[in-house]
Amino acid sequence: MSAAEKKQDSAAASVLWPLLSGAIGLALWEGLVRTFKVPSFILPAPSQVVVTIFDQWWYLLSQLAITVFAAGLGLIIAVVFGLVAGAAITTSRLVDQMLTPWLVIAHAVPKVVIAPLFLVWFGFGLQSEMFFVVAFTFFPVIVNTVTGLKSADPEQLLMVRAMGATPAQVLAKIQFPNALASICAGIKLAVTLAPVGAVIGEFVASNAGLGHLLIRAVGDMDTSLAFAAVTVFSVFGVLLWRAAEWVERRVLPWHPSQRDAFLQRDANT
Repeated sequence: MSAAEKKQDSAAASVLWPLLSGAIGLALWEGLVRTFKVPSFILPAPSQVVVTIFDQWWYLLSQLAITVFAAGLGLIIAVVFGLVAGAAITTSRLVDQMLTPWLVIAHAVPKVVIAPLFLVWFGFGLQSEMFFVVAFTFFPVIVNTVTGLKSADPEQLLMVRAMGATPAQVLAKIQFPNALASICAGIKLAVTLAPVGAVIGEFVASNAGLGHLLIRAVGDMDTSLAFAAVTVFSVFGVLLWRAAEWVERRVLPWHPSQRDAFLQRDANT
């Protein structure tokens, strides 16, 4: 068997086994619910959840779109400010000493605790959701940005500075390219946290979105609709993670973490 065939078999196995595990889990869930006649308002069967998804797919997708919009706006703000703040902390010791303690304190505060305060500060609706997403996603971006920017080779930095490079040139030409892998890791983590922040924000400060739908469904004892919302959200989260991985492979094809994928594409061509 050639190396390319082994790679293809490995890729097929990486898809087959998770699917098989999921099918077994769903079958056990269905069997237990039917065997013990569990009421649907306590635990609906997977088949009932699927029926609910098909019956209300447009409503579920419309609520998902609202959640995605809030998550996307908040994520953009978090990434922009995270990159700028990370660069400022890296290039200025004064900024580092003044800003870092506040960032640690802000991250240490439980996000659910400050949710009512966001409602007071930003009002009911999109603004509170958006800033709740920022609170969830800002810290991973800035921490990974600072870590990546500070990991540049000190001897290389001394050399380019001795050659007359300005701090901006050092940051753009040396530190930022070196930090791309770490920055991408932080953004990938933030991408998966953004919808979570949006949903939790919708619990408190919105009358639309998957979070609001979930609260309303539980209040109405419509557990199948609640599970349908969770299922849609989970599938979206998986697709979002895969999309982030795809972008990372395109941005960092040279990085050791992407070596296997690069070699597999090279073997296929």
